[in-house]
Amino acid sequence: MSGAYSRKTRISNDISKLKNLPPIFASLAAGILSALPGFFDRAATVRQVGNGLISESASWGERLAALAFQIGGWGSADALRLGLGAMPWFLGFLVLFWGTSRLGGLPRKLGGGLVWLLCLGVSAMGILGVIFPASLPIKDPRLLAPLTLVEMLKRGRGRVFMNPSARPGVAPFGGGIIDRSLTERRASDLAGSPEKWRAEDRAKPFSAVLIAGRVFEAKPLIRHLLDSPDWYLARVDNQGLLFLRGQKPDRAATAVPDFDTQRERAVYLAQYALNLEMAGFKTPASSSMEEALNLGGKDYEVLFRAASLSASQSLWERARKQATAAAKARPGAYEADYLLALSLLQTRAFDKSFECTSELRRKYPDDPSVLLLHARAARALHDYSAETKTLDRLLQLAEDSDSPTARIHIFLAQSWAQRGFPEQAISHYRSALAEGLSTEEAREVRATIAIIENNRLRH
Repeated sequence: MSGAYSRKTRISNDISKLKNLPPIFASLAAGILSALPGFFDRAATVRQVGNGLISESASWGERLAALAFQIGGWGSADALRLGLGAMPWFLGFLVLFWGTSRLGGLPRKLGGGLVWLLCLGVSAMGILGVIFPASLPIKDPRLLAPLTLVEMLKRGRGRVFMNPSARPGVAPFGGGIIDRSLTERRASDLAGSPEKWRAEDRAKPFSAVLIAGRVFEAKPLIRHLLDSPDWYLARVDNQGLLFLRGQKPDRAATAVPDFDTQRERAVYLAQYALNLEMAGFKTPASSSMEEALNLGGKDYEVLFRAASLSASQSLWERARKQATAAAKARPGAYEADYLLALSLLQTRAFDKSFECTSELRRKYPDDPSVLLLHARAARALHDYSAETKTLDRLLQLAEDSDSPTARIHIFLAQSWAQRGFPEQAISHYRSALAEGLSTEEAREVRATIAIIENNRLRH
């Protein structure tokens, strides 16, 4: 009897285990399918791997992606991203299935049915996201990283300077050419100050300068090198600008390579136009963007870059229209929303700009660019209280990351002065002086402090 009872118990336990398998498999399938659209986004993988390999502030997910890339290449990094994206849904559904299984009677049946329907809904959304993506992923590596510029640098020797955002794009393809003695903070300082860059170059000379990624962050250095007799622009393409030491004529414009699709050519031309503009080739930049719009004028990747070019040329009404179209093409996209908010501010639609920047700040509460733009919109509306609050947060972030704060102190001083608080204004002006300003800036700040103090004495 005891043996029969034992066998019956084992069979019952086995059946219970089998009953648990469908929810587990359903949770796993929903998790994978929900993350599947992102699996095909190689651009996201390149960013994660690059940041994981080189960035001092890389997240644990980015470091895992870099490790997966080092072990098994891009396929492993893509698979890891898929797994990390699927994990929250998988665990969430497991908890829901377990929770409903603890109920009894009708609530258990209804709850379980709802979880199954939710599982099916999430899976269907994932499948639809693959079949009908909001925007086609970019697959050609020439549109994702500065491959040609890296190959040119590999053939040479010497120290290479890169702006901070160029480094993650270079790291997976040519990590050996990255000067790791320069921290991100130091590289940012040099990219924004030709004087500091020249001092570093005299102490330990550079043989090449690669500007890629967010090219605009190195605009002062680009302008300096374009005017320097001891450097020349060796190449400009869709991914960046390459300067080499020496004296040669500027024959930097490059032929557009062949692509498999019209869309890829349009994206290349849109990327190329922005870098041509930064290199001072304004007419070719406009021509390149015009061709890109003719080929892919409804594509988000083209539209937001067109808006960016219009903004750089101070064509704000055009930028506003293009940014609006880009925001419609991909709702919630950071670049389009930011450019739209900026163009609204520049076209004096202050209420709408403040509304847009408020939403951006809600979504990206610690983004310095968003905070600064929100502060500008608040000032345009004469909402100095909101401006002060936003700038206080920006100052805190800058101090936490050991970034320069002199400009933020000046903005805060102006904001407090507008609100009628001279003590706070003077305090921030003095903090800006203590950090170090140019001779002209320091003279203006001291003159402003004197005016505030004289006005205070009169009252």
